[in-house]
Amino acid sequence: MLGRALSIMLLGALMSLSVHASTPTVAAATPLEVVREFNAALSQRQLAAALALLAPGAVNFQLQSAHGFTGAASRPEALTSDLAMHWKSIKPILYSANRRYERTVADATVHADGHLAIVWARLKTLSEPPQGARTLLVFRETYLLRKQDGRWQIIGIANSRLTR
Repeated sequence: MLGRALSIMLLGALMSLSVHASTPTVAAATPLEVVREFNAALSQRQLAAALALLAPGAVNFQLQSAHGFTGAASRPEALTSDLAMHWKSIKPILYSANRRYERTVADATVHADGHLAIVWARLKTLSEPPQGARTLLVFRETYLLRKQDGRWQIIGIANSRLTR
């Protein structure tokens, strides 16, 4: 009986460790730390970890297309889209086309007021295909974050990337 109780307690402890290990570390994070963690997760090809930092219904603002092939010339691209779906859609192409893909927040300005924050970041992306030259892009991304239940979550992103 004691052995079974000990086994159950050990199993419970292991389960709590595995749940804690997969939970993003945003509870005490600042808006900038959330933005850095989001980009690090994308660089490490950990899409689930990146998406865990998004609020439900997070928005991608498409002020201009980052790729010339995304929309038909006769139909303008929508101004907004679901941010999680955006990353889920481009993940297979982005990761299969690049042996290495790194997103680095080079510098950032943060403004927070209550439960709302804006992070204006200068990003560097390094793309290294299996063959050919690597590409370094530098552009700005603006992140809108909301603090809910003590956690900062990304609710929107807009960027200044030029069309390739």
